[in-house]
Amino acid sequence: MHRLFNPKTVAVVGASEKEGSVGFLIMKNLLDQGFKGNIIPINPGHHQIMGKKSFARIEDADSAIDMAVIATPIGTVPEIMESCGTAGLAGVVIISSGGKEIGLKGRQVEETILQTAKKNNLRIIGPNCLGFVNTGASLNASFAHLSPLPGKIAFLSQSGAVCTSVLDISHRNHVGFSHFVSLGSMLDVDFADMIDYFGSLNSVGSIVMYMENITHIRNFMSAARAVSRVKPIIVLKAGRSRAGAMAAASHTGAMAGEDALYDAAFQRAGILRVNEFEELFDCTEFLAKQRRPGGSGLAIITNAGGPGVMAADALSAHGIEPARLGAETLGQLDRILPGNWSRGNPIDILGDSGRDIYLKTARICANAPETDALLLICSPVGTMDILGLAKALAEEIKTFPCPVFTAWIGGVNVESSRKVFNEAGIVTYDSAERAVRAFKNLYQYGKHIEMLHEIPIRTDTKLVINRQKATQIIHEAVAAGESSLTETGAKELLKSYGIPVNVTKIADSEQMAAEISEQIGFPVVLKICSKDILHKSDCNGVILDLKTPAEVMAAYNSIMKSAGTFAPDAQIKGVSVQKMQPKADYELIIGAKKDDHFG
Repeated sequence: MHRLFNPKTVAVVGASEKEGSVGFLIMKNLLDQGFKGNIIPINPGHHQIMGKKSFARIEDADSAIDMAVIATPIGTVPEIMESCGTAGLAGVVIISSGGKEIGLKGRQVEETILQTAKKNNLRIIGPNCLGFVNTGASLNASFAHLSPLPGKIAFLSQSGAVCTSVLDISHRNHVGFSHFVSLGSMLDVDFADMIDYFGSLNSVGSIVMYMENITHIRNFMSAARAVSRVKPIIVLKAGRSRAGAMAAASHTGAMAGEDALYDAAFQRAGILRVNEFEELFDCTEFLAKQRRPGGSGLAIITNAGGPGVMAADALSAHGIEPARLGAETLGQLDRILPGNWSRGNPIDILGDSGRDIYLKTARICANAPETDALLLICSPVGTMDILGLAKALAEEIKTFPCPVFTAWIGGVNVESSRKVFNEAGIVTYDSAERAVRAFKNLYQYGKHIEMLHEIPIRTDTKLVINRQKATQIIHEAVAAGESSLTETGAKELLKSYGIPVNVTKIADSEQMAAEISEQIGFPVVLKICSKDILHKSDCNGVILDLKTPAEVMAAYNSIMKSAGTFAPDAQIKGVSVQKMQPKADYELIIGAKKDDHFG
């Protein structure tokens, strides 16, 4: 992977001087980016392309090649792959579309390409991709219309259109990237490979992904769990709805899978999932320009009441309350703010306060011990010089000890202020809600990582597992044509796996129920025992806290009568008798299913 992303020599198969063609754009980007290595055009119809000597085939090149970008019809790729293997390349980027996304014929071509790659130890990015950029190596091996600015974020996407859209916005907001990778159909290199690789690079500080499906899920989970502990990973997973999943399938040729499972998998792997493109970029910008908040204590400063209220509402909607200002902080603010200021958080300094008051308020709040992050809001109201304030804050914020981000709310009148912040590398949004959402997401990521680092409480209890007994219980139930176990059978199965269960015995008469109750000890619980009645409460089949033999016998008769009325044809073994347990701190219901993707 290192040689693929850091080649000394790059071949462009399908290189062209025809403006607007993919081969032309790839050559142009390689040259314009200032790649220091050797660039070799491959095109049998030319002797020279863009000042570089051209060759008919990979094998004809006059120097060793590390990586090739292939921009020819996909039907020609298998033969080119053979040439790449013979020439000892590390890998290829296949721009060509027309693979599995078009059906059987495309899948067959892709399979031939993959087998050739495996035979020759070649790695493949694509097909049906935009290419990739490594800003640290001044390498733009793509046909994107822009080159990303340098930075520490690695961006991965299955969609070329999402790549180019992010590029556009990143230039406007001055957000930089270490790597920009369009994975396309992921015939070989996938998200797991890239997370594993980027996790090892000091030049990468965080990983942001647009995803439509995952291949090799076990590898993905293993890589993500390891890397997310040290580098934030954010994903926008498309295909949440059935319509979206079908659209993703037609795009990359792979089904998206059941969305709830992705939610659980991402959380388990320490990945922050966002649901909208705007949200993805907002988090990306935050990561690019600010460190993550260390806690939920957000202080909000505003020059108008309404935006402050909106910020507080947005924060509350995410289950977080604004930081409670301490007595010392309140005292400092009282000394500089008008007498009718809000005296709480959000801190409304009022519209007629000047720039200096806003700056002093920001300094106090940024240094307050209760502040984990600071949101600065400004609207074009009163006498406030919003552009002058932005210029002053752009310098001041760099000295603050906590993460600071801004929301300059408005249209044309505030664009120049946002530009000041963007050029200074300060996070800025156009609404309080967007700013709060970005804060919430990055704080939530921190909570996910805390969960990953949690270590289960150690006990001295050693599980004794009787696999033979467990297998016997299951095989006997299957042989009997049963689709479920009775309560006693289920508890026996749990017990065989070393999981503690309460003593449970079956009684088929009121007298037997009373005798078992006296043996177990009062109070007891009686439950209907029938493989045909799974939800016992539906037939009043559970009676709790029985304290005497008389109560037990009456409960037995009541349960049997109710069950007989509820399900006349049910096979009823009697009732289960068990000790009444103390009220539990938690009640846990565990369900499982076999998924086509996750297993």
